[in-house]
Amino acid sequence: MRELMRQLFTLCLTLLIYSLSQPAFALDYQIKLDAPADIKPLLTQHLDIYRWRTNPALDEAQLRRLYRLTPDDISTLLSTAGYFSAKTTSSLEQNGDNFIASFKVEPGEPSLVTSTTIKAIGPITDHPEKYQTWLQDTPLRLKKGDVFTQDAWAAAKRDLLASLILHQYPKAKIVNSVAQVNPDTHQVAIDILLDSGKSYQFGITTITGLKRYPASIIERLNPITPGEPYDQAKLLAFQSKLQSTPYFQSVEILVEPNEDNATNLPIAINVKEVRSQKLGLGLGASTDNGPHAQIEYQNLNMLNSNLVFSSALKIDPNIQSLDTQLKRPRDELGYIDSIRHFIQHADIEGEITTQNSIALKRTRNKGRIETSITTQYTTEHKTVSGAVGDNLQALTLNYIWTYRNLDNLLFPTRGYVFSTEIGGGAKAVLSDQSFLRSYNRAIYFYPISKYDSLTLRGEMGIVIAPDRNGIPTDFLFRTGGDQSVRGYNYQSLGVADGSAIVGGRYLSTASAEYTHWITPKWGAAIFYDIGDAADTFATLHPVAGYGVGTRWRSPLGPLSLDVAYGEAVSSFHIHFSLGSAF
Repeated sequence: MRELMRQLFTLCLTLLIYSLSQPAFALDYQIKLDAPADIKPLLTQHLDIYRWRTNPALDEAQLRRLYRLTPDDISTLLSTAGYFSAKTTSSLEQNGDNFIASFKVEPGEPSLVTSTTIKAIGPITDHPEKYQTWLQDTPLRLKKGDVFTQDAWAAAKRDLLASLILHQYPKAKIVNSVAQVNPDTHQVAIDILLDSGKSYQFGITTITGLKRYPASIIERLNPITPGEPYDQAKLLAFQSKLQSTPYFQSVEILVEPNEDNATNLPIAINVKEVRSQKLGLGLGASTDNGPHAQIEYQNLNMLNSNLVFSSALKIDPNIQSLDTQLKRPRDELGYIDSIRHFIQHADIEGEITTQNSIALKRTRNKGRIETSITTQYTTEHKTVSGAVGDNLQALTLNYIWTYRNLDNLLFPTRGYVFSTEIGGGAKAVLSDQSFLRSYNRAIYFYPISKYDSLTLRGEMGIVIAPDRNGIPTDFLFRTGGDQSVRGYNYQSLGVADGSAIVGGRYLSTASAEYTHWITPKWGAAIFYDIGDAADTFATLHPVAGYGVGTRWRSPLGPLSLDVAYGEAVSSFHIHFSLGSAF
């Protein structure tokens, strides 16, 4: 028996090896499709006769069956695109083992929507004015004169139903939907009837999961009043606000009918908190400032007062800083108020500064727009090229407006960011020099293809003042380095003052970068940067830097490693950066 089993196993193994060694081949046939260019992709992508071309199991009988079915398949596919009177002529030629299947398609005229009738039944009709407003304000994706397609028809019904489900009528449904097609006149009449279902209202809010933080953090952001009509958009906006706070790891909001009142929807909020205190240590390196170390402490509920306290000490060869901040939680209007104390010592390009500043700031995020207004008092001791140092001070008022329209904040591939800043100080109010400062920047992401992308970036800045004397370093401009003009040292483009480079009153930079993504996470880039900072517009002479680099979509954000040639200094520089400046 054992010998018999051994022989059977050997036989099976031999047959398997033999079958795997035999070349699999598909029946050789070609397809000639004569059709208008706008419908050809639809047919080549979905027709069975195309999909079976590489199937080794296809034989001649199956090919002839596919050929006979293809004209009907063409008519069915074209009807989804609005062509209901298509005509197809076909032929199948054989030359030995080779076949040629030819199809000539005449799609005819597309069918157009000539009329739309929308009606609703149910409680929504108990309020005639509200019902008429809904009929007038609800856009139907398929309007009179549009080509009738199945995708547009499905989307029109979905959007129409959503207009009720998302606002006050979450149990709404479509009772009847008819699209009457006349293939002779190429006309389509649409008739849709909906049942709104009961009108629902928000009930009371209950909160679970709080242990470290008070309920007022959530209540302050709650835009919903018990008894107001149900609105899913308002509910999602509330959840988004809670998730954007630093207090919660996750936020779940549920609405369920009340047994005592079937149209009342109580709101149940369940949160999972993060730890209230955090201590972080970090080490890193950049080509701008070399190796750096950082220690950071954060308390999300300082003295049980709902205030967020944070302090960060950063040290690198060129810059040492201590940044301390106290913030109020976001209020119901979306505002965050904070007070900040910042101390920094920097030695960059021969300019040594010791800065001490305190600032009051109000920030608001509303959709894609972020605004902030800051009052800041800054004192600075500045030494240039080893000369006797100057003591400077400035009391400034600054306003920043930023608009972000990106498909992804961490790894953007499409969209743009624009930011404009204006501010200044007056000599009559705690400032050594009167000045007005404007700074604008923009970045644009454009996907050329699935594997190729283009990034454009630009900056412009101006300080209106009699001269730069008396203005602290932070309010002047220098450029050069990883995130600006590559090919040059960090902030090495500016105004020459002895052997040092200091800030000027004018700034202009631009950059174009083309990236080819070899894999979903790795890419190769080529770039061209140009820019300069100067003390007068006449002395603003932009210099170029260009080169190549690698890109990695790392878990922490975009990572770039570039080799750039600075044309004005005739030398190469290596640049390393993590993240994007938005």
